[in-house]
Amino acid sequence: MTPREQNKEYSPVRILTPEQDALLDLYIKKLDDYFEELKAAENIQVEIETLHLKRILTK
Repeated sequence: MTPREQNKEYSPVRILTPEQDALLDLYIKKLDDYFEELKAAENIQVEIETLHLKRILTK
């Protein structure tokens, strides 16, 4: 097998155009940001519930 044939064998196949790839990267970043905000909101909610329960228990 020649080096050229080996190179073709291991070269990745491009499925998306560069524009589609950039759009996909942006979409994934937006999803990551959304889930980070969701996680932060959940942590705040847990803190609020914990404080509420502490107040109930100390009465």
